[in-house]
This record gives sequence, structure tokens and C-alpha cells, in this order.
Amino acid sequence: MYVKPDLNGPLARLRENVAAWRASLARHASEERRGKGIAWDVDLMEQRDDVALKIVDDFAQLDDVMSNYRGMGSVAPASWSVDALTDEDLAKSKAKWPELAIFRDEVIRNYADLLGIRAVRYLAQEAVRNAPAHLKARESE
Repeated sequence: MYVKPDLNGPLARLRENVAAWRASLARHASEERRGKGIAWDVDLMEQRDDVALKIVDDFAQLDDVMSNYRGMGSVAPASWSVDALTDEDLAKSKAKWPELAIFRDEVIRNYADLLGIRAVRYLAQEAVRNAPAHLKARESE
């Protein structure tokens, strides 16, 4: 069964750390800086270095997930893809769309997890629509 890689956590941390980096830059350029001296600037730069290290770690985590991914489909975050098809959803879909009978349940599940059940239905409709011409061409050979 297809398992979506988890990119949501690393992306959320990356967003937080980039926001902290930007806040640090804004703070360094703000009026708050005046009169604090070089020690304050150095302290702020050290804080930015810590945030930069976290950003590098976040990118390394994303790179690791995306580099080791060997499945079908996209490594996009879960919010960009579809939820797994339940047994109940599969039964309802097969009852509602008889053209899905052209595929085995395992095929429907795998592709529905990647593309969504409506895309699988479209593939089944195309297969049913093109089957007569394909079979006729094979018979004439």
C-alpha cells in the first residue's frame, strides 16, 4: 500500500524558522538597535546563526525525505494530496460507478491514494470507452 511521506512537520518548522530569521533581521534594522553597541549586534548575529542552523537542518530533513522516496506519485505534503480510501468509500464508489469493476480493488486503492477516486473513475471510463476498438483491432490481427 502506498504511504505518503511526511513533509508537513519539516515544512512547518521551516516556515517558523524563516519567520524567526526575518524577525531577527527586522529587529536588527529597527530603532531598538540604537545606542546598544557592538555587543548587542554580536548577540543578535549569534541568535541569527542559531536560526540559520535550524533552517539548514530543516532543508536537510526535506532533502532526506525527498531523496530516499522511491514510490509512485508526489512527495507533496498531505495537504496537497488525498486521504486514503476506506473500505466503505471503495464499496460506495464501486456501487455508484460500475465502470470501476474493470480494475481490481488493489489497483483502485493504490491509484486512488495517489490521484483520488475521481481520477481512477476517469481512467476506468476511458478504458471502457476504448476497449471495443482495441479488442476489434486485436481480433483482426
